[in-house]
Amino acid sequence: MKNYLSSSQMTLRMFAADLLVLSSILSAAWCLSVLNVSVPKTLNSTSGSCLLIPCLFNISKEKQNILDSSPEVTWRRGSLWSLYDTDGFTIAHRQKEPVMEVVGDLRKKNCTSVMRNLTSLHSDRYYFRIQAVNFSVTGTTAVHINVSESVAEPNVTVPVLREGEEVNLTCTVPAPCPSHPPNVTWAPALGGEVTQRTHLNADGTQSVSAILNFVPSVHHHELKVNCVSVLPLHREDRPLLSHKVVILNVEYPPKETWISLTGLVWLGDNVTLTCQSKANPPAVHRWFMKRAGVEEELSISRVLSFTAAHENTGEYICEAQNLYGAMNSTNLQITVLGQSVLETIEFLHCYTSVFLNHFGTSLESEHFFRKFRSLNN
Repeated sequence: MKNYLSSSQMTLRMFAADLLVLSSILSAAWCLSVLNVSVPKTLNSTSGSCLLIPCLFNISKEKQNILDSSPEVTWRRGSLWSLYDTDGFTIAHRQKEPVMEVVGDLRKKNCTSVMRNLTSLHSDRYYFRIQAVNFSVTGTTAVHINVSESVAEPNVTVPVLREGEEVNLTCTVPAPCPSHPPNVTWAPALGGEVTQRTHLNADGTQSVSAILNFVPSVHHHELKVNCVSVLPLHREDRPLLSHKVVILNVEYPPKETWISLTGLVWLGDNVTLTCQSKANPPAVHRWFMKRAGVEEELSISRVLSFTAAHENTGEYICEAQNLYGAMNSTNLQITVLGQSVLETIEFLHCYTSVFLNHFGTSLESEHFFRKFRSLNN
């Protein structure tokens, strides 16, 4: 008998649970057929600020006349769902709810609302509710609201920057509280003009953008520019700041192209010529040599190396080129100094012959120079 009763109790409990699930499903289906609410899935705001909740709804034709009787509208917290309409819902629970104001026109099925004096304790899921005499219904679609103590980093859009071409740098931040929007700006302004605009987003929320219009130059390349947002708050401490730094990447044709070479060039030296240029994107370098009025292309490289010979004497030119233009270096004249060993011996023999002819001969000297010359032939 005891086991039988235990089994019966278990069956009843299972039946009650199934009935509760079925009741919830039917209740949700009924609510959905009566009230359909459209809200963003997630909204973010900051402690001490307010929050605009874009909200639209549809109500069944049988209940639309309720909208003309100024019904009571509220938002219910998901965390307190099981306590509403029970004795367990106390004043302490009521104090946990944010100050809420419906600013939309209910007759036009606009339930847009504003939450004020937010704190991090107000983070929750919220459901829109309409209540009138002998009628109440709560929407089944929730908006998840996050309230933090800080503000998000601005979103910065930087297009391709080319020297001399006018562009816009755009910095955008959310404006969850339209009555107290953030102030957004750029620093430095780069000699341009900063314009601030408010945008209505697709989900009904708002954002504020600061647009910096300027003409990039080579002097702006790798310059740090800061987007700063200042958010006013309904509290005694200072406004909250957020910022984002971007490093500009300006594309420009080659500038200041030159050839670097250290010291004199002697016959047999290992010579290295380096082409230097400022360009973005980096330039491709070509080497040319001009001799006797004829110009010859030597190689495509930043560095040109060779072992000095007399045929290397001439004018050297480096050309730097990228997508935006080209620039030549000034001509570098290289004269290879010195003589070969054979040329030196010939010079000494000639000089000695002149010396001997002028001052007399010597068998020992003649024998020496003949032997020295035979060794180098």
